[in-house]
Amino acid sequence: MLLLAGFVHGARADLVSISGRISQSVQDGTGPAVNNPSLNNILDGDLWKATLAFDGSLTNPANTSLSFFHPASGAQETAFDFLSLTITEVGGLAEFSLFACLTTGSACAAGNQLTASFQIPGASLYFANVAAAGLDQPHPLDLLEDDGTTDIQGSITDYSYTTAPAPVPEPSTGALPGFALMLLAAGQLRRNEL
Repeated sequence: MLLLAGFVHGARADLVSISGRISQSVQDGTGPAVNNPSLNNILDGDLWKATLAFDGSLTNPANTSLSFFHPASGAQETAFDFLSLTITEVGGLAEFSLFACLTTGSACAAGNQLTASFQIPGASLYFANVAAAGLDQPHPLDLLEDDGTTDIQGSITDYSYTTAPAPVPEPSTGALPGFALMLLAAGQLRRNEL
């Protein structure tokens, strides 16, 4: 029992991923991207993915982080500092509204943000590979950079919720000396028996 009490669990984070296709890239005349030049490699029709990592529950997330990723070019955006996720139940559907501010540019309100609006069946909230329907057409996903000069838009077609695996317990600093003392005591008892 002493040995088990000395183990601690590491942090874990659940993930929500959304993806779709780019419908407006910097190639359409919104840019070029200056604060994050890798965004200039994104083309219309390309697949994009955004992942929200968080502790706690989906309806009350804590310690959130967001990353936007473009698999074809490796372009990504991770400089988000403020995130807001709202999930509303409407007629058996879960409607998501995601808002995230970028640390680049003048300010979030000046056009340095990511917004995503979509819905999935409410019963599928904690499932992977769920079909999603984008709301706020024509741009359910909108990534604004460079004070709004760069505007990347896309559809939202897929949603996945993934529970992080439970971390492997690691010994705490107090567990190892405690274990050593238990071994010494066991050795002393054995000597006394002989």
